[in-house]
Amino acid sequence: MEDVRSVSLGFFVRAGSASEPPERQGLSHFLEHLLFKRTRRRTTVEIATEIDRLGGDVDAFTTKEYTGFYCRTLDSRFDRAIDLVADVVLSSAFRGSDVEVERGVILEEIGEANDNPEDLAHENLVRALWKDHPLGAPILGTAETVAAIRKRDLEDYYASRYRPENFIVSVAGRIAPRRAIAAVERAFRKERRGRPRRVPDPTAPRAHAHVMVQARPGLEQAHLCLGMAATPQTSPRRYAAGLLDAILGGGMSSRLFQEVRERRGLVYTIASSLAAYRLGGYETVSAACAPRHLERVLDVTLKELRRLRRGGVRPRELAWAKESLTGNLILSLESTVSRMSSAARQQFYFGRVEPVEETIRKVDAVALEDIDAEADRVLGGGSLSVSVVGNVGRLKLKPADLAAAVS
Repeated sequence: MEDVRSVSLGFFVRAGSASEPPERQGLSHFLEHLLFKRTRRRTTVEIATEIDRLGGDVDAFTTKEYTGFYCRTLDSRFDRAIDLVADVVLSSAFRGSDVEVERGVILEEIGEANDNPEDLAHENLVRALWKDHPLGAPILGTAETVAAIRKRDLEDYYASRYRPENFIVSVAGRIAPRRAIAAVERAFRKERRGRPRRVPDPTAPRAHAHVMVQARPGLEQAHLCLGMAATPQTSPRRYAAGLLDAILGGGMSSRLFQEVRERRGLVYTIASSLAAYRLGGYETVSAACAPRHLERVLDVTLKELRRLRRGGVRPRELAWAKESLTGNLILSLESTVSRMSSAARQQFYFGRVEPVEETIRKVDAVALEDIDAEADRVLGGGSLSVSVVGNVGRLKLKPADLAAAVS
């Protein structure tokens, strides 16, 4: 990217919460924290000092299927940046005292997440939708599983997964490819290659319809998350699924925003989201409202889902969704972080980086009947579920009532 002055690099490792043993949920996220504590060359303070000197951003995140470590900085500081990130990721030095410090930090993080009703409603929905499956487990783990993780568990997990064959390194920005490749080779020169030791993928998750209410008397609003099983990331139907999500609740002109907020004034905001993984995906609708409006918001939302399933998508809606999706895609390519992370995700899921022109062609090729078929598949799959957190009592609805409401 010759017209920018920054460069972004990321180390992505095939280790996420879906690859953890049930009794040690949270291992991947725990390890992400711990790697910034100490390496064989740097102390905790030296790591922090180097991060500040680089400027820009240095951070990490854990997902259900992989963990990422990335840096965005000036192009002139690329060599320093990759030396730091590679050192953190590949040369960690575990200490028992560091483990205990980070355990406390993570338990506080779990507590903070449990205090966020919007996040809690979503987490409750996914855990119940994909119960007894690794993809349904919380990325942070639980207070019980995090308390059970020991230093040896972290060392074994690190040794088995943080290996060269399990990494994707992605670089985008103002840097010559040869220079980037040479730097990556230097970073891995001391790493011993071996036979791949990837954990096999579990079977595809089976969705379980449910209605769940968690009472929180002190809250001003009821936080609603409605969800259902959807298309996996690796399905060729993912383009239709993305367009369906945009039409349903992806913007201010989407059906739910217009009907629930603009026409009826029942919420401040309402939105949909599509989460897609290797083996499964789910579509959610999230909103917050006064407790007295909860049943009405749910009723209006379900009626809109039924209208979408029965009446299909209008041509102008599909045209708008395509413009929105492709416009956001093209604009994201102006960011070195977005381009770097997008390339890594595509390599992870598809084994190649799809040119943007190809993606746009595939989005443009989606027809009305493709969207209608996807809507019928998702809304008629029998997995429609509801999770609520707030100052509310029990809902009279049952899973069968939800399915009937959109049929």
